Amino acid sequence: MIKFIEAKKNYIMALAIFFVIVSLSGTTYSLFIKSDTTNTFNYNTGILDLQFTEDEQITLESAFPKYDSEGVKQTPYTLTIKNSGSLTYQFDLKMLSSDSDNVIDNKYIKVKVNDELPHTLFATNNVIASNLIIYPGQELTFKIYIWLDIDTPNNELGKKFIARVVSSGSAIYKTLDSSGANRPDLKDNMLPIYYDEVSKSWKKADSSNANETYRWYDYDKSMWANTVVLNDSNKQIYDLTRNNNLTVDNPKINNGNLIIDENYLDIGLSNYNYDKISTILRLKVNKITNDKIYFISNNKFSYYYDNQTHKFIYTDGYTTSSSSEYTISENTWYIIGYTYDESTVKFYVNGNLISTATIHSTLNDNNTFKVGTDMTNSQISNLTVGDIYIYNTVLEEQSINNNYKTSINVIYDNLIAGYDEFTPMTIKEYYLSKPVGTKINNEDVNSYFVWIPRFKYKLWNATGENNIDTYNAYQIGIDIVFEKDNESSGVIYCENLECYSDELKITKITQNDNGKYYTHPAFKNLDEELSGIWVSKYEVSNNNQTIESKPNNEVWTNNYLSSFYQSIKKIGNNYSMIKNTEWGAITYLSHSKYGVCQNNNCQAITPNTTYISGNNLYDTTTGNIYGVYDMAGSATEFTMSNYTDNPNELSLTNSNFQNTPISNNDYNLYYNNGFVLGDATKELSLESGIWYNSTNNFINSTNNWLARGGIAKNEFASIYSYNATTDIISEYITTRMIIK
Repeated sequence: MIKFIEAKKNYIMALAIFFVIVSLSGTTYSLFIKSDTTNTFNYNTGILDLQFTEDEQITLESAFPKYDSEGVKQTPYTLTIKNSGSLTYQFDLKMLSSDSDNVIDNKYIKVKVNDELPHTLFATNNVIASNLIIYPGQELTFKIYIWLDIDTPNNELGKKFIARVVSSGSAIYKTLDSSGANRPDLKDNMLPIYYDEVSKSWKKADSSNANETYRWYDYDKSMWANTVVLNDSNKQIYDLTRNNNLTVDNPKINNGNLIIDENYLDIGLSNYNYDKISTILRLKVNKITNDKIYFISNNKFSYYYDNQTHKFIYTDGYTTSSSSEYTISENTWYIIGYTYDESTVKFYVNGNLISTATIHSTLNDNNTFKVGTDMTNSQISNLTVGDIYIYNTVLEEQSINNNYKTSINVIYDNLIAGYDEFTPMTIKEYYLSKPVGTKINNEDVNSYFVWIPRFKYKLWNATGENNIDTYNAYQIGIDIVFEKDNESSGVIYCENLECYSDELKITKITQNDNGKYYTHPAFKNLDEELSGIWVSKYEVSNNNQTIESKPNNEVWTNNYLSSFYQSIKKIGNNYSMIKNTEWGAITYLSHSKYGVCQNNNCQAITPNTTYISGNNLYDTTTGNIYGVYDMAGSATEFTMSNYTDNPNELSLTNSNFQNTPISNNDYNLYYNNGFVLGDATKELSLESGIWYNSTNNFINSTNNWLARGGIAKNEFASIYSYNATTDIISEYITTRMIIK
């Protein structure tokens, strides 16, 4: 059983700072940090304030061994760590015994933390979570499961394990992004990604952004942070090819291996249309009690071990082909396999060819492949299966010897089904269990998002007049300065379409206030300040009533603005349809040194001339793949931006919103022909009109909603375009999602 006892005093924290050990004896610590950046040494003062909230201490006594699949169903121990200081902390968590007498060997103590895979304490030298990052103001929660391994020997039973959790790490932490941008705030089911130029694919990134190879973001290099929101899913056993994922009810799993004793495993692969096959299995026989030990079968053949003749057998049900004698033992791992080409069978054990035989049969069959049973599914063998690989060709002897001997190096060519981990996982758990650099399968993704960090910008035309430009933001780029956390450092203050040069909001701004900094309004929700927002990387599409934002999808048009809004709000409370100020924030960040402006010169965004999302490689706010797509072309986009004659409420005329509740966080309100500073409308004035000669029809009491961006094949398609409209259905209008 597992008992919990209060024991906060058992936490140990150590900070190693360039050979200096700082002893921590309270919860708040002031210290000097020596940081090594660009080969210069600076000393900065910081505060590390780690607050721990936990269940009672873990005690494992008189515990009965369990399969992993049973252990993870227990009630977990909960630990919460909050960093209330100003220093980022990178650390590991260890689980150690607080007693030295009669302690269970750590080889048999299994743990699982959050969505990670189970492991023994011995396998990781008692580390239960590693390379963790906790930022100032962040709170991390750990769900810790602990149980005895199913293979625990009898002499360990009756012993105890009283655990204490130890934290060790360093407050020195360098990120590859030195722009000052707020770190991305990951939401549920989000996974950070980077683009691999060699394979032309998105891959799992290093969330700490400290590893050059798996760099997540670098705003100085116009590499904005990208993430995917993964699809929800039931727990599955994942095929390496992702074509034959398995759903298995209550499997017995231990160390990622599947125990077959009462139910065989059906791995699918019906309609096998090939005349060749190779199968490699890593397994052990738990008990040798029957004459025949069945490995894999379908309706046309079976591969098994004959315990009386000590031979491996390949049979089509009528004739058999057997290997030379080979003795196998209980509870011993073997890598066994065969190849077959309609005439010749080659038998392999641990990568070595043990014999060759002949048999003439066909492989084509509509029935599925099954592991651990015979051709009629009437006999089940007692096996533990660790790996299964099935190929539609004959693997060469040298290839098998090189890759499937004492260890396994998976061959992916001609692999039609492969399993090396039998723990059922959701899609999110699957990717969390994989190392950084793992390719992201597009079918696992619901939507791609891009992080827009909080910033202030230098005003160049605060009053929205023609020919009033304090600096040439159009030519050299908008002066953007990232802000820390949720702090506002701009000196211009706006409220109800009026802006002021003092915090008391007494003195209205004039042309003389150009050149001052203003915190962009997209990062304020009523009284809540935001460290940044997530914007969908592509315009929305609709896949079987599921909203997506993915490349190469047909953009969702022919829908009312009100219907778009309702559909997006149903996804989650923190989802909303983009509003005009949020469009402006993306636009301004794009037209800066962090986007398409370099060396006092800004490039134009080439419009997407189709209604297929992400169709044009350079239709992006950064001029590379890390930006936001489809804002200059494709369809124009509804924004939640409304014109009203009553500044206290929305105007719902010309719309289908009458029976729809709308959060006042979700829209911009315009009236009296005023504009919102930062929304990329009247602020963008030049002699010839709006930037890049775009269309600019502002909303009014008749056309009281706003659409943004260019339209495919339109001569004036631009990210700076805006058009007044009503809540209409149009083949030219779509929208975009925001997560806050």
